[in-house]
Amino acid sequence: MAMASSTDKAAGRVLLPTNINPSRYDIKLTPDLTAFTFTGVTTIELTTGNDVSTSSIILHAKELCFASASYTTIKKGSGPAAAEAEQEVHEAEEISTNVKATTVSFGFANPIPPNATLVLTIHYSGFLNNQMAGFYRSSYTDIHGTKKIMASTQFESLDARRAFPCIDEPARKAVFGVTLIVPKELDAFSNMPELSHKTLEGGKKKELKFLDTPIMSTYLLAFVVGEFDYVQAQTSHGVLVRVYTPPGKSEAGVFALHCATKSLDAYDDFFGIPYPLPKLDMVAIPEFAAGAMENWGLVTYREVDLLIDPTKASSNQKQRVCTVVTHELAHQW
Repeated sequence: MAMASSTDKAAGRVLLPTNINPSRYDIKLTPDLTAFTFTGVTTIELTTGNDVSTSSIILHAKELCFASASYTTIKKGSGPAAAEAEQEVHEAEEISTNVKATTVSFGFANPIPPNATLVLTIHYSGFLNNQMAGFYRSSYTDIHGTKKIMASTQFESLDARRAFPCIDEPARKAVFGVTLIVPKELDAFSNMPELSHKTLEGGKKKELKFLDTPIMSTYLLAFVVGEFDYVQAQTSHGVLVRVYTPPGKSEAGVFALHCATKSLDAYDDFFGIPYPLPKLDMVAIPEFAAGAMENWGLVTYREVDLLIDPTKASSNQKQRVCTVVTHELAHQW
């Protein structure tokens, strides 16, 4: 059978120019679970090639509203000239979106410098949609019968662009730093453990900053905001594993927790490579399109594929949960 050409593989996709590449994203999001919106500030470190001949920067974006964008240039070397270059801010004079291509273009007065490192800062807002894609909302009923809202992500395969402007292609990997500003009574977590936690002025919100991720694709980034209970255990090799459940349902996560800890140890030994992250979280999402998603360090699941009562569940139900958990954890390598 003939191999598909690169042109065939790219059919139907909007691939961005490769002479501007991301190396790091810093993403700060403030979701509003009442208005179903969020505001964001994303800072992207970009490197330009020697063949850059444009005055615009194009990124993927979908259903985002942009307020402003600007970049500074970080030049190699030191001294007053380099310091001055870092402080010179270039504001975007034109911001245009292409709905069909799901892209945004930031136009600047002068050409983008070649062979340089740029720090692009973008202010924008978006919607916590109900389409189970991007940064979206789910509803559930708590143990008191009250309807509640939580927010989570599903970025595979092309929906990271719904949460932040980016080069949303699996081959264009980068490091991600995530900061979430949420109501103080809610929990929030991401791929990596929490780095810092502070209460903001007024005392109604808190800012959670997470450790940097390894270099990875945009579709593996994840974050979740809501009310949760959890059960936890540590693998024999020292990895902390937690299963997050809706409040009052933590016991339903015990079976999946047992499967996860045993699986991580087995994969460590089988692959001969230790699990690469400091923790593993598994989260039950009330409204979820797939069975599960292997976000690195924060695996999300449909509730029925993670939570069961082991005293009442059938053998088939237990096998289903075990199969889904072990499948998703194999992706962590």
